[in-house]
Amino acid sequence: MIVQDLPKIDIWKGQGRVNKKRHIGEFKEKSHVSKEGQKSHINKDEAENRGRISSLFLKNPEIPKFATRAVKPVSEPVFSSQPFKDLALHPFTVSNLDQNLGLQKLTTVQQKAIPVLLSGGDALIRSQTGSGKTLAYALPIIEELQSIRPKITRAEGIRAVIVVPTRELALQTYEWFVKLVKPFTWIVPGYLVGGEKRKAEKARLRKGITVLIGTPGRLLDHIEHTKALHLNKVNWLVLDEADRLLDMGYEKDVASFLNALNSQQEAGSSHRTVLLSATLTSAVERLAGLTLQSPTFVDAAGDEVEDDLVIPESLKQFYILTPAKLRLVTLSAVVRWKCQKSKMLIFCATQDMVDFHTELLEYGVTSVQLFKLHGNMTQSERTQVFKTFRAADSGVLLCTDVAARGLDLPRVDCIVQYTGPSSPGDYVHRVGRTARVGTSGDAIIFLTPSEVQFIPPNWRAELDSGSSVEEVATSLQTRYEEAVVADTHLHDLASK
Repeated sequence: MIVQDLPKIDIWKGQGRVNKKRHIGEFKEKSHVSKEGQKSHINKDEAENRGRISSLFLKNPEIPKFATRAVKPVSEPVFSSQPFKDLALHPFTVSNLDQNLGLQKLTTVQQKAIPVLLSGGDALIRSQTGSGKTLAYALPIIEELQSIRPKITRAEGIRAVIVVPTRELALQTYEWFVKLVKPFTWIVPGYLVGGEKRKAEKARLRKGITVLIGTPGRLLDHIEHTKALHLNKVNWLVLDEADRLLDMGYEKDVASFLNALNSQQEAGSSHRTVLLSATLTSAVERLAGLTLQSPTFVDAAGDEVEDDLVIPESLKQFYILTPAKLRLVTLSAVVRWKCQKSKMLIFCATQDMVDFHTELLEYGVTSVQLFKLHGNMTQSERTQVFKTFRAADSGVLLCTDVAARGLDLPRVDCIVQYTGPSSPGDYVHRVGRTARVGTSGDAIIFLTPSEVQFIPPNWRAELDSGSSVEEVATSLQTRYEEAVVADTHLHDLASK
């Protein structure tokens, strides 16, 4: 289900006028210098003479009236009551989870998957986003590698390969492994992703990596061009976010990697394969048929739930119904409301939208730190933003769907979909960036009156006219419009 128990936030009607001339003067005083103290592109004369500000509250489409019906959400509980100490894990692992990571109890998918993976064989694992799937396969891998005697060394080569769809997920998975192998220093994780320097990656491979995390394209590139990359001792292959791998067109790359892995395997040896996915589409099932041998199916979602529409139990969902010309000021109000001491993700449809709104919002929400993330940024820029936002206590990250799958961004309290997703599955994966591993979170989607039919009738809340916010909204809109008129750089971004 895409929308469940969704309260509606209505910003619509109002009376009265705003003194625009007074506000424009305030804007020019505040906005001719950027946050960093540098001069912007704003020309004061242009700010006085160019453009006419249209009314936000005239000639808007009518909002339809809805009746209210209660809907019971379908969701998957995240945590079980079983502690890690009950599993057949090394005491050092249990102690590390407790003392350094603050983890004592298994999530549902970990409770079901870890015993299966510890016992051997291939596995197909289905569970909701944000349920702790990474530890479900990482702990069995580490448990097996640390138990080998004599102890393995990094010079012996790669023992486990984890294939992920995005660079950010590769970095995140690598960081988890670094934390998990802390008691076992002879196990060395590493990662290969596009955008990094090949020379540095080749040096790491020559030095030795035990657990290798990478994106399909980069792994294939090194298989073809790096002599130090050997797969003959690989015992584990993990395909994480398999549905996303296929959505991004990596099916051929994954098949090519599998062929390379099988061709390099030592005679008489084999590897175990684990495939993880939040959804079980026909494409995922085909991939499972190609990669898995007599697998055990671990289902943490349940038969009564549609494959790709499971949401965290602690997630609260809302929609905001607003005409197009009120969207920007409404977004600003939501950011100021939610982000004083918390973190928010805002999903936009395109890279240009991310660039434009990141710069424009600086004129209206100056007290909030803004970040952006999309595929047209360099790898070093993306990595820096990813690390900085993860470490921040508050802020707003505007992004495209590059951040929608698999990423674990701590303490994200609210997800805003400023432009809607292309499918129900994308909706679920977007909102899955909050309410992760048992925490609470809010998800808000923006809709115009013409898009209201996307909300099934059973889930539409009764709409009230709401109180007037015309003066505040028009004042804020004036600031944005004057910025676009006067700042040639912003004007160019707005025109894309």
